[in-house]
This record gives sequence, C-alpha cells and structure tokens, in this order.
Amino acid sequence: MNKTLIIFFAMFCFLSVGTSSAIADEGHKPYVGSKALERMKQLAGNWEGEGDFGKGIEKVKANYRLTSANSTIIETFHMGMPHEMVSVYHDDKNKKLTMTHYCAVANQPKLVLTGLGNNKLTMDLSSDSDIDVAHEMHIHSFTVEFEGPDKMNQQWTSYAEGKKAQVVKVAFTRQ
Repeated sequence: MNKTLIIFFAMFCFLSVGTSSAIADEGHKPYVGSKALERMKQLAGNWEGEGDFGKGIEKVKANYRLTSANSTIIETFHMGMPHEMVSVYHDDKNKKLTMTHYCAVANQPKLVLTGLGNNKLTMDLSSDSDIDVAHEMHIHSFTVEFEGPDKMNQQWTSYAEGKKAQVVKVAFTRQ
C-alpha cells in the first residue's frame, strides 16, 4: 500500500508542476516594444570590446539578456570585474526607451531616448533622474551605433561638477 501511495503522490506532483507551468505561461505573450527597444533587443548575447577608459586601451566584456516577457533588457558591462555595472532598458508608460544605469560610482542615473536613426540610438540624462548634476559624477549620455548584427560602437559621456568630464568609446564584436 505504501508503494501505491508513493507512486500516486509522485504522479500527482509531476502533473501539478506541468499543469501549473502551462497555466503560468498562458497570457504572457512576448512584449513588442518601441522601435528603440526592439532594436536594443537584437543585442541579446555576449560581446567583447576595447576602449580607452582613461588608462589606455582595455578589453571589456558585456552581456545583454532579455527578461520579463521580453519587455526588459539587462546589460552587464565589465563582466567579472570589481567595477562591473548593470544597465536596465525598458519602455516607459509612453513606450519611450528608458535606461537606469547602476554605476560603479554608486549612483543610478536614468537616461531617456533622445534620438533614433537607422543605425544610431542616443540617450541623455532624464530631467527626473535622481542625480545632483552640479556636484555628482555620473553618466550623462549614451550612444550606440549598430554596424550590422555582430558589431557595435558605444559612447558613454560622463559629467563631473556640472561639466563634461570624459567620453569613452568602445568598439564591440559579438561572441
């Protein structure tokens, strides 16, 4: 009798998990976002690049991962390094691309789309970002130029004391 009970219980658990997974996926269609978000989604995967961060040319690794029913992109920059950073891209309520950059200088500037061309996307600091522009070092703008499916160039502009402090350009290749 115990053997029958165990088999019954195992089958019940198996069927319950399968059914709940199917139910959980119902109604969660992949999100189709703004033109800018859809363009950024194409970056999903691993990338390697080179850029001058103020100490000569350095290699950098980045990863782009889709999450939340394809409505959000998580970018991990300087993967595996002590100064690893994360940026989260998503559309706001008006379907305008927004990014929060979780920076190694321990702040979180919010950037919004300001330009979109065929191969170029530009974002600038949002007016509602929680950054003291006059005193706090922060990422103030970001540009990505797409050079086909496997190459891109990024430009990160930082500000300090209310003025442009550094422009970092990184050339990436998909891995």
